[in-house]
Amino acid sequence: MNKQRLLKLIEILRNNTDIDHKLSINQIISLLEQQNIKINNRKTIYDDFKVLADYGYDIEYDNGYYLSEAPFTLSEIKIIIDSLNSLKNLDDVFLNRLNTKLYSFISKYEVTKLKKLEYHNKHKDRKFINRLEDALQAITEKKSLLITRNNKNEELITPIFLYRQNDYYYLYYHYLNSDKIYHTRFDNIDSMKLSDETDEINISTSQIIGHINESTNAYYSGKSQTIKFKILNDSQYLRTRLGDDFSNIVFSKDGFSIKANVNNVFFSKICAYGLDIKISDKDIADEYKDYLKSIIHNH
Repeated sequence: MNKQRLLKLIEILRNNTDIDHKLSINQIISLLEQQNIKINNRKTIYDDFKVLADYGYDIEYDNGYYLSEAPFTLSEIKIIIDSLNSLKNLDDVFLNRLNTKLYSFISKYEVTKLKKLEYHNKHKDRKFINRLEDALQAITEKKSLLITRNNKNEELITPIFLYRQNDYYYLYYHYLNSDKIYHTRFDNIDSMKLSDETDEINISTSQIIGHINESTNAYYSGKSQTIKFKILNDSQYLRTRLGDDFSNIVFSKDGFSIKANVNNVFFSKICAYGLDIKISDKDIADEYKDYLKSIIHNH
């Protein structure tokens, strides 16, 4: 077993691969040879994969090889970097050194994504980070939070999960004595403070995952398109609900648009708004009518 080759192999996989970027065996061999490591037989790489698997590295194949698990996810790295940048007493040299070390845990493609997210308004972001820490503490200790949104009255919620999508954080939560899950974009929260109130309702992991899949992947994956809507019965409550349900919503004066994958899951979400909204695109509206007819027919 060549330890140097194994170390270089895992370094190549960590730096150059993720679920969206894979390497063929020939590409891996070429990258190793650029590191002055000669490979005479492709079987050597396959044997190395088995050794790395024994050490806990999860190397997957899907039209190419990639490292499917890393010590930190992209979202976790972003949270750590944001937290570090919010501290007043750290100089830039020290921060840059820490950032470089953190970047080594993710692929170069993910590093590029992170660097595009510029850090603006440190005072505002420190406030954001403090709230993020309160939310994480509440989740860990199973405590409730008192929050306000859109300058309305305080709500007592029990947070259960934090999720990152489209460069935003989303807080998944439920109300006391209820197991129904809701979610809101974190930056829509005006104020937040920890409460001593606790909630013993046990919400299963599968229920949480199901809600996340429904609110994100189910209609943001696939061949998404921009769908325009008119708001027929406008209210701040309606706009808040829409903002909670659709993470990439863009409001206009008398309507909004959503980039989504048009399917039955998407239509089921639209159905909940009844006569308050109207689909502007005629073809999609016709598909929606067919969906509603199919529900009536099935019953």
